[in-house]
Amino acid sequence: MFWKAVCAVVATAAYGIVFNLRGKNLVLTGINGGLGYFVYALIISNNYESYIGMFFASTIMTIFAEVCARKCKAPASVFLAGALIPIVPGGGLFSCVMQLLEGNNAQAVVIGIKTLFEAGAIAIAIIVISSLTKVVMRCLKLKRM
Repeated sequence: MFWKAVCAVVATAAYGIVFNLRGKNLVLTGINGGLGYFVYALIISNNYESYIGMFFASTIMTIFAEVCARKCKAPASVFLAGALIPIVPGGGLFSCVMQLLEGNNAQAVVIGIKTLFEAGAIAIAIIVISSLTKVVMRCLKLKRM
């Protein structure tokens, strides 16, 4: 599991290069991707469903991205977009389409629903944490006044 997380760090950093990230931002994005994949793998290894692992991994990754955004004075999406790559359910979508093309409609529906749950879990985690961050930051800003 550790080596897969290390590979996720490298893959995320390589993808960050495509986004033209450099220096500290690239390193933090890679760490975020590895951290997220580690959380996902840890949850999956305890026999939970994959969408639950993706939800908690995305939650941790979004919190990490928001903290890095405040510290580095950069948008949170800089630290989050590339970091999500190791846990995106692209394989499930491919399998769903492949089953459709082979005529296995029932199996395609099962795989498609699972993939939608996984993608939805990622999206919900990002929305919830980003919204909570905005609320907390506004409250802190109002307290300072």
